[in-house]
Amino acid sequence: MLDKIDELLSGLDIPNRKIEHEAVFTVSESQGLLSDKVPVKSLMLKEKGDGRKFLVIVPGEEKLDIKNLEQVVGSKKLSFAKPEVLLETLGVTPGSVSLFCLMHEGATNIEVVVAQQLLNKDEIGFHPFDNTATIFIPGISIEKIIDHIGNKYHLL
Repeated sequence: MLDKIDELLSGLDIPNRKIEHEAVFTVSESQGLLSDKVPVKSLMLKEKGDGRKFLVIVPGEEKLDIKNLEQVVGSKKLSFAKPEVLLETLGVTPGSVSLFCLMHEGATNIEVVVAQQLLNKDEIGFHPFDNTATIFIPGISIEKIIDHIGNKYHLL
């Protein structure tokens, strides 16, 4: 999958760099290894039953306000997706959810929610389907990637 990510970033002319590291499962763990970087949370939430699914990308140091998120996307009763839903929809296990998961074949109907302040960051990182590495890209590239892949998105 790393080759596909490289191809995507190259094709969109997005500068990037990759750092390999120990497996990290939380923002706290990543801050221990990458303390000089902007922490980012990538989470998957879903509506009850077979409802809509959302990839949510927010600053890592902030607590996610699910009630506000529900209002922004026009949804009710959002909850965190279970590991089996992550695997089926995004092709990853907990701790590896990221923007690049939109490239997975099961992610075509995923809506993306991005905290607008991340777009202004010089460099933010996402796991490449594996939480033992992080690929850093300019924040403004998030929209470019989502537009290219074709998912619907909302800005927080």
